Amino acid sequence: MTQHPRTTPHAADQDPRPSTLRVLIVEDSEEDAWTYQHLLRRAAPQVQCTVLGMGADAVEYLRRETPDCVLLDFNLPDMTGLEVLAEARPACAVVMLTGVGDEQVAVLAMNAGAQDYVVKSTLSAAGLLRDLERAVEKYRLQRELTVSRERMQAALGSVDDSLLSLDHDLNLLYLNPAAQRLLSLPEGTLSHAELTGHAGWMFADTFLKVLRRALKTGERQETELKGPQGQWLDSRVYPSQSGLTVTLRDVTQRRSEEERLRLLESVTVNAREAVVISEAEPVVGEGPRVVYVNEAFTRMTGYAPEEIIGRTPRILQGPDSDRATLDRVRANLLSWTPVDETVLNYHKDGTPIWVNLSIVPVANARGWFTHWVSVQRDVTQEMQRERRDRMRRELLEQAAAGRPVDDLLNGLCRLIWLDLNSLTVAAWLREDSLLTLRASVNSDADALRASAQRGVTQVDLQHDDGVCATVVRTRQPVIVDDIRRENLVMHRGAREALLAGGLHAMWGLPILSSHADQPPLGVFTVFSETPRTPTQTELAALQDLTGLASLLLERALAQREMQRLAMYDSLTGLPNRALYLEYLTQALSRSTHDGERLAVGLLDLDRFKVINDTLGHSAGDELLVQVARRLRRTFRPSDVVARMGGDEFTLILPFGNDPGVFRSGVQNRLTSCFQAPFHVQGQELFVGASLGLAFTPDHGNDSDTLLSAADLAMYRAKRTGSGVAVFDPAATALQPGTVSLETDLYRALERDELELHYQPLFRAGTRELIGAEALCRWRHARLGMVSPAEFIPLAENTGLILPIGAWVLNEACRQLAEWHHTHPQLQMSVNLSPRQFWNPQLVETVRAAIAAHDIPPGRLVLEITESVLMNVPDAEATLRRLRALGVALSLDDFGTGYSSLSYLNRFPLTALKIDRSFLRNVTGNPDGTAEKIIQAVMLLSHALNLHVTTEGIETPEQAAFIESVGGDTLQGFLLGRPVPAGQFRLPD
Repeated sequence: MTQHPRTTPHAADQDPRPSTLRVLIVEDSEEDAWTYQHLLRRAAPQVQCTVLGMGADAVEYLRRETPDCVLLDFNLPDMTGLEVLAEARPACAVVMLTGVGDEQVAVLAMNAGAQDYVVKSTLSAAGLLRDLERAVEKYRLQRELTVSRERMQAALGSVDDSLLSLDHDLNLLYLNPAAQRLLSLPEGTLSHAELTGHAGWMFADTFLKVLRRALKTGERQETELKGPQGQWLDSRVYPSQSGLTVTLRDVTQRRSEEERLRLLESVTVNAREAVVISEAEPVVGEGPRVVYVNEAFTRMTGYAPEEIIGRTPRILQGPDSDRATLDRVRANLLSWTPVDETVLNYHKDGTPIWVNLSIVPVANARGWFTHWVSVQRDVTQEMQRERRDRMRRELLEQAAAGRPVDDLLNGLCRLIWLDLNSLTVAAWLREDSLLTLRASVNSDADALRASAQRGVTQVDLQHDDGVCATVVRTRQPVIVDDIRRENLVMHRGAREALLAGGLHAMWGLPILSSHADQPPLGVFTVFSETPRTPTQTELAALQDLTGLASLLLERALAQREMQRLAMYDSLTGLPNRALYLEYLTQALSRSTHDGERLAVGLLDLDRFKVINDTLGHSAGDELLVQVARRLRRTFRPSDVVARMGGDEFTLILPFGNDPGVFRSGVQNRLTSCFQAPFHVQGQELFVGASLGLAFTPDHGNDSDTLLSAADLAMYRAKRTGSGVAVFDPAATALQPGTVSLETDLYRALERDELELHYQPLFRAGTRELIGAEALCRWRHARLGMVSPAEFIPLAENTGLILPIGAWVLNEACRQLAEWHHTHPQLQMSVNLSPRQFWNPQLVETVRAAIAAHDIPPGRLVLEITESVLMNVPDAEATLRRLRALGVALSLDDFGTGYSSLSYLNRFPLTALKIDRSFLRNVTGNPDGTAEKIIQAVMLLSHALNLHVTTEGIETPEQAAFIESVGGDTLQGFLLGRPVPAGQFRLPD
């Protein structure tokens, strides 16, 4: 049966000792158990004993408790002491109790884990306690040794290196798991022969010599050997008193890395691109320090390794390095981001170099960035080529956009300077026989200004024999390797100016025209500080760029000529109307800000049309050229003289004094200008002029108002013969309602406010009605009848004369068709405005009106004024086309203009109408001047088969005189006033 443990109190319970020995006594004999307790109490009162009689109870107790020592009887009722040890595996000291002669049992107990044994018959108090304490100490020492051994084995088993322990005979004593895996050896000790059998590759001659040398010398040995799978092992042999300790480390990857690094270093050292390795920190402040550069870096920058290592790469930056690009680089470095930028660096000697910069961070084994590796490629030539291409494109675009010639020459000089590595370049432009320096690059500005003052910047091609003149004359390059040569002919002052600027060689190349018979457009001159000739590469680049210059200059000069033709009068060279208006707008803007006053002048030549008609157009053109030349000389350089067209000139005259004083001064200058005669085609001609002036701000502040005022003043000057007249608002005021009248005139047609009145025409002698003249009238809804003298000029100025004229023609043809049914002999006269002749549809309009109303073309008479013949360029062609329709053509108001008598024969006219002004002085006296003029016109007209109508007949004397000199048709208030069609009296 199970026995409960019995605990016997000792004296120690009342007098505790610092240390208590807890003993479990496993004994089935109570008497023996008491004896053991008694002996222990006598020897050590502090001993605490627990007694169990059964082995199973002891196993259960030991699983639950851990005493300091177990006193275990070998023979128990339920099991042996050995079985208790096997099942309980107590974590404390065990002393086995045996009888006399049980030594074999004792050995078995010791092998099973007991620390000691005692023979029951030999027990004593002191001896038993001593045996127990000794067993406890022995257990402690064994336990510590086991822990140490386990720790050592754990440590040796955790390392990656292989570890072997050999004795002096090279027998294996120990190997860790790594060595076991590497050498494929079984656990336990092995003899040298067994080692050789399992790992002969290791213990062959070479490594065996290393082992024996370590044993012999007592010194550590190191070597490398190759394993069976081709791996490389770093072997180290450490001798000791007990033998040898061998460590083996797999260095295959390290050797591969070393080989890769060696190859990389070889590539880096011999690479064409510069390689820079710098520390990762600091990015800000002075920047990271360089730790390595290759030879390519030295070739590219001029810095030797000892000059750059330890310093920051920022010493390569310079004044023109782009700050925005550098800021991007710095931002990438701060965020540990790779960099790929193109930057401008500087060589050690200061030469700028463009570099493509590629920077990547390099991390260590723990992932921390420790360095930057920068690969730098010199892209200077690529950048220069790209820049040259870009400059070429920009120059072509500038030429297409019409930029000034000087801008193009400056661009070409910069392009040559870029191609020729910063040599001094100058561009000269030829204008007639003068060659002028217009652009330069890399030249001293002060020296250039001084040269200009000495006249060095202009070459007279007719008299100079210098280098530039020779280039233009021969159309070939001129190469001067040294300008100090005594026999060299140079432009005056050029040699001194060049030597003062440190220049010793000069090369001149022509900018040829595409027309072989034309002289060069200009010259490029290139200067070198050293006496030399250009290389073949430089000469080829120069010839290529002069070809580009020829293309650009020809285009630019052609555009400039087109602009001159567009903005300047081709005959006189004066600014034309468009340029004048631009100048006037600018002058008005300046006067508004500066407070300066302006006079706008409009000048018209007197009697020019008479000269033009009598002497011919070539004479008139020659006179206009001379007048323009005199006007330019008469007025100040700050004044603007322009030609508006015909014999009309316009002026812009700034002034600051009293307007009256200014007008007097202009009057004197104008009188002086036209006082001397003009010599035209061998004849002396005295020509006068009338000038109208309008002042700012008195007469307006915009160009239209001022020109209109000057125009009115000019006509006033013509009427008064004063030569010069200032606009007088009181004398030339527009009638009230002019602006609104113009607006109403636009709507007159659609409101049916226009109507035709017809003035009868009679045959001279018989006074028979032969037709009528259609005259336009305007019956205004509010103003009533508006005078034709008021609205016809308004229609001319606004262009409304075109639709009004077309309506008059159509309405007159309609009325003629109506009368033609009953009076087929009647004709209809219709007036055509000069502006209608500018309309290319005029002939078609007349044809359509005739066809629409089915009238005989011969019954329609179209009346034109002399201004049509003189001012409309294709008037003759238009008149012939009208005449081809079958209509009659009559020259109205003959004698009021300046038309040549040759016009009567030149143009396809069928009749003319003598103006009413010739009849004012007719009294019927055959010897009167007016009578003689009219009689002469009659004779001339009849000689040319022209029908003559005389208008303005208001007295019987006038009618009788016209009939007496052979007039064909009479018209005037004496015979009939203009009346509406309903009131027109037709013969019965």
